[in-house]
Amino acid sequence: MAGEKNFERRDAIGQGVKGSLIMGGVGSILSGVQNSLAKQNIGAMGVITRTGGTIAIFGMLNAVPAEEADG
Repeated sequence: MAGEKNFERRDAIGQGVKGSLIMGGVGSILSGVQNSLAKQNIGAMGVITRTGGTIAIFGMLNAVPAEEADG
């Protein structure tokens, strides 16, 4: 059949952890940028305490399932 795909086994937990770590790193970078652009002096811990929600949001973005594009 033309649209038939073979099943390919993948490690779901490993891929999930890897994706969350990558996206958490992106969130950390963006949180650092937000911290450096703040009007008042927040301090170095402001990356986690003040703008740390950005890290959490980007870390959880990997949990949203995405459809694979049919090529």
